[in-house]
Parts: sequence; C-alpha cells; structure tokens
Amino acid sequence: MRFRFDRVTVSSVLFTFCLLILMSWSLKWAATWPTRVVWVTDKASRLNYEASIAFAELALEIIALIVIWTSYQKRMRWSWFVMFTFFCVYYVPVRVLDFLLGVKSRGWSWWPVAIRDAMGGRQLAIGALEEIAISILMAIALLVPVGAFFGKKRLLPPGSQSK
Repeated sequence: MRFRFDRVTVSSVLFTFCLLILMSWSLKWAATWPTRVVWVTDKASRLNYEASIAFAELALEIIALIVIWTSYQKRMRWSWFVMFTFFCVYYVPVRVLDFLLGVKSRGWSWWPVAIRDAMGGRQLAIGALEEIAISILMAIALLVPVGAFFGKKRLLPPGSQSK
C-alpha cells in the first residue's frame, strides 16, 4: 500500500486527531449512563442528560470519522460538505458558541487571565484553551484541502495511462 502525503491526507490526519480527542471526552460522559439521577431534592430531581447527549455526540463523531476514512480520502466533494456541515452546524454551535459569546461580552482582555488560570490548573480555563486549539485545528483541516476538492481536476499525460 502506498501512502500519499498531500493536503487531503494532512487534513484527514488533523480531523482524525481532533475527533479522537472529542470522542474521549464523549466517552467519559457516556460512561455515566448507569447513574440516571444526578441530584435529588425534596421537590425535584435532575436526570443525567449528559450521558444521552454524549451518546448522540459519539454517533456524530463516528459518522465523521467514517466519512473521513472512506470518501474524504477519495476527494469526493460531498464528503467535504459533510465535514463542513459537521464543523459549522454541530461543532461550533454546540462546543464553541458559548465561549465565543463570552469573548464578545468580555472582550479580548480575558486572554492573559485564561492562560494564567490554565497554568494554575483551573479546569475551566484549560478546557476553554483546549476547545480553542481544537477549533483552530479543525478550521485549518477544513480549509487546507479546498483546492483539492474544488480545483481543476488534473489529467494524466496521454502516454502515462495504464492499459
């Protein structure tokens, strides 16, 4: 088997890396499924919705991995649209939108504080910086191979075609 190192392969590796990180987080929450009630008071109880949401996230992430490993590598245009939809319709609104709205309300003055908190071990700051990193990697993975999917198709020279 011959391995090609091109823009689509780099994009596939970046997408796979990001999706495997997301899947590890989803698996952590999905593992809480035996606990059906998170807390109970004398008047109300709260069900464990995080486990159900994690299973839905796992399904989407597995579908994205299947698309990447099959059709995306073959440069089928619809697979790029699937990944675009995954990023813009699922990932950004579900994982990043609250963070972006928080940045909009506070301005960019939060950046030095977030880095200082992350170095201090605060989990919220670490999670926010991890989400930023994954968002940037996924955006790069989406934009790098655009020419391979939508550029002109290269034709082989007439003498190099196999018979």
